[in-house]
Amino acid sequence: MSRIFKAKHNETGRIVAVKVHKPEASKAVEKLETKFRDFTEGEITASFDHPNVITCIAHGKLGNTPYLVLEYLEGMMLATLMGGDSKRLDGKRMLYIRQAAAALEHVHKKRFVHHDFCPKNLFVTSDDQLKLIDFGLACPLLDRPQPGSRMGTTETLAPEVLRRDPCDYKVDIFAWGVVAYHVISGHWPFESPDHHQMLNKILNVQPLSIDRRVPGLPEDVCKLIMRALAKEPAKRLSSMSTAVGVLDRHEKDVVL
Repeated sequence: MSRIFKAKHNETGRIVAVKVHKPEASKAVEKLETKFRDFTEGEITASFDHPNVITCIAHGKLGNTPYLVLEYLEGMMLATLMGGDSKRLDGKRMLYIRQAAAALEHVHKKRFVHHDFCPKNLFVTSDDQLKLIDFGLACPLLDRPQPGSRMGTTETLAPEVLRRDPCDYKVDIFAWGVVAYHVISGHWPFESPDHHQMLNKILNVQPLSIDRRVPGLPEDVCKLIMRALAKEPAKRLSSMSTAVGVLDRHEKDVVL
């Protein structure tokens, strides 16, 4: 959807990242903003002020091309750490899922839904600060669930998204549960090499309780993650504030 450039801000001398939508993506972005939201990606990203959410320094259009000027980050995607470099997670798993929860808590308090919360949109800096990035699919959080659209990353799509049911902020909570489950256990909750089987599992199969994969995991952390993965939104974890509170209690006594 976009290209990212490393640049130097002329006025401040600061090194920044400039995100520019690819020409072929412009129509898709315009359609999204016409159908699903009244804000541009730049306006949404600029509304956040949290250490675990990427900072938008400026945004606008160059001709008809939207751009965002973002803080420049050094590090790697959480997806990379969860893959071939997973040993770098040792001792930091609880830290990362707690920071991810705090990021979503802030986004939801600002009345937005990320809609693509996944490991490739979580960036871990060289000093172990996690940042939620890429609000290209984000939408305002309205007072009632909105008609669903199959947007996002397959592994973290909530059942109501797949069913095209009305959706709200709880799609993000489900996605956080998926990410937390994998970061803690090393397994996807709905593992399958086949795409269609994975979708079927998300819709119809209860995941193995995470304490079966990680014996000794505190009971309240186990319940927290499994509640986030509830298939029915009404039975799902009610807020990311609850997740932050539970994880804060174990900040120093659980090392994974």
